[in-house]
Parts: sequence; structure tokens; C-alpha cells
Amino acid sequence: MRLKIAGALSALTLMLSACDTYTSQQYQTSPQNVIELQQLSASGARASVGQVNLAENVEARPQCRLAGPLDLGGGNNVADTIKQAIQAEFLGGGLFSPNAKPINITVTQLKPDSFAGNWQINFLVSSQSGRSFKVNSTTEFSTSFTAVSACNNAATAFNRALGEAINAMVSNPNFRALI
Repeated sequence: MRLKIAGALSALTLMLSACDTYTSQQYQTSPQNVIELQQLSASGARASVGQVNLAENVEARPQCRLAGPLDLGGGNNVADTIKQAIQAEFLGGGLFSPNAKPINITVTQLKPDSFAGNWQINFLVSSQSGRSFKVNSTTEFSTSFTAVSACNNAATAFNRALGEAINAMVSNPNFRALI
């Protein structure tokens, strides 16, 4: 009988200590980014999105506290998710052309801090011309004492943080030189 109780308690402990996955929603274009890109496209500038890669030290599914990973791509590869978001912004702003010079992005940091309540997203943006520049973006979000709420907030804030990182990229004067 004691063995059955110990087994049941062990199984219950395992079930209660399992990790959750926190999933971000699908990316929506940002009005600020569309306006910025419309100004560039009005001058005749065009660009396409080349490769989007994660640097070696960047986790595709960053951990949130000890609660579990953040699924930033909604089940898809996060690099593809970032590429699709940038492409959606280029399309919305009238900048996209499939035959234009591709802009390549290496994600050098993709880090949520659910204790401080911020996302750090950094890019290295480059083109075939050999020019490049860095983008560092920090976006704050509401945090919580509990891991469940704080990690949900981090997942929810990802798209806003990504939009702000894209805005930092397209509003950077060096971006115009790449396209």
C-alpha cells in the first residue's frame, strides 16, 4: 500500500512540475513601420528580405524563468517568423520588390527578461554591397510575481518588441544606404 501511495505521489509531483510553453501571437504590421517605409518607397527605393539567421548564441526558444520555453514562432521557426514580419512590413510600406537588393539580418540577441520586464532584440543588418550596421532595441513590458503571468506577458510582448526592433532598423539612416 505504501508503495502505491509513494508511486502516486511521485506521478503527481512530476505532473505538477512539468514545464509550460508560452506562445506569441501572429505578427501584425506596425503603423510606424509602414509610414517609415512608405517615405522610403516614395523616393523609389525598393528592397527584398534575404536571409534571416540566428547567431550561434541565440536561443530559438528562450527559456522564461523555470516555467518553460517561449514559442516565438507560433510553432514555426523563429528566424522564418522574423523574416515574414520584416517582409510584411516591406510589403505594407510599398518597399518590397522580389528583384530588389536583399537585406540580410542576423539576430544577435533575442532575450526576454521576465523579472525586469523587457525584451532585448539586436540585429546585424547587411547587404551584398558589404555594408552593415547594428540595431539594438529594448522594449519594456509588464511583469508579474508569478512565472505563469510573467511568461505569458513576455510571449505577448514579443510582437511589439519585434516591431520596435524593425522600426529601429528601418528608421536608421544606414538602412537607406543598404537599399
